[in-house]
Amino acid sequence: EHPELCFFFGVPTTERLSFSFAPLPFESMSHQSGIGGGEALTQAFAELYNSDTTRLLKVVIDNEQLVPSTSVKVSGSWDADWDAAVLPQLEPKQCCYLLYKLDSKNSSGYDFVFMAWAPDFAHVRSKMVYASTTATLKSIFGSVYITDELFGTVEADVNLAGYHKHKESVAAPPPLSNEEMEKKEIRALETGVEIGASTKRAIATGVQFPLEPAAQKKLDQLKAGGINYVQLKLDLQREVIDLALGESCDVHSIAAKIPADSSRYHIYRFKHNHEGDDQDPFVFVYSCPGYKCPVKERMLYSTCKGPLLEELEAGQGFEFAKHLEIGEAGEFTHEWLYDQLHPAKTVFKAKFDRPKKPGKGGRRLLRSSDPQLGGGDDEE
Repeated sequence: EHPELCFFFGVPTTERLSFSFAPLPFESMSHQSGIGGGEALTQAFAELYNSDTTRLLKVVIDNEQLVPSTSVKVSGSWDADWDAAVLPQLEPKQCCYLLYKLDSKNSSGYDFVFMAWAPDFAHVRSKMVYASTTATLKSIFGSVYITDELFGTVEADVNLAGYHKHKESVAAPPPLSNEEMEKKEIRALETGVEIGASTKRAIATGVQFPLEPAAQKKLDQLKAGGINYVQLKLDLQREVIDLALGESCDVHSIAAKIPADSSRYHIYRFKHNHEGDDQDPFVFVYSCPGYKCPVKERMLYSTCKGPLLEELEAGQGFEFAKHLEIGEAGEFTHEWLYDQLHPAKTVFKAKFDRPKKPGKGGRRLLRSSDPQLGGGDDEE
């Protein structure tokens, strides 16, 4: 109690009112509580990672420390075990954390669902302490293992049906406003409208040729890291994109592989070092030797480039750092690629002010050496 802080209509009093202040473990919800885990929690997590027989681990805060409370063994598949393992751990007035192991795995180990249970009838202080310790627990456990997170106040939030609803909600498209719904309906009604002689249509932006199986095979090897260079060409007779070359080579030798009288598409994984960081991005280069190749070939290569890039990026998952074009094979060099990916930064230099002309500016003090003028005194 702090009676010295009590006031009644501005008049200090120690008789009418008294307050007691309970210290909070943190200043606001954005701060961490400072509660950590001990050796018991570390051992429980290690057993949970490596054991194939543990399905669930319950963690609580006891004496301002994260401690393991209960573990549940595996008895069936993850969805068959869910309600039987999760629901008995939920207390109507006590918060807790649950780490539920799924049957799926990632590169680090099993996938887990992290659940934070904060029932409506729990004390406010307990809710705040658990809320401000959530990030600490996830950091100790390892975020790479957590694939989903559930936050529940009632059992319907964290039972198996609630988890499925959570998955559907995450995968669902974002909600639309009334205006967006009207636009969507208009676009749907415009689809399939009859086209007549007076109908205006946009000019096609490109021609799409299919990829030959041999070209597709080399592109798969390139994406997997088996090779670092693929050169593609158009077969104008069959109207397909065929393989011209697919191999691992040094960037300095590519210029010799580019034909001087025909256009080509080049996909190259450019391994280099930039400011101490090793990088290997994909670059797409379109080579067209100008008037050395027929007009029809230049037009087809130009119109096929857009649909090919769309197929490689959207359809096959390539991420190109740059889309480039060259006219001569000799332009394809290490220095040119590096400058395209990392252009030099322009540093602003202040212009030098031109000196003022003689006679301009304010009057200055002159020092004279003639004794008759003051014996070295300053004068204007």
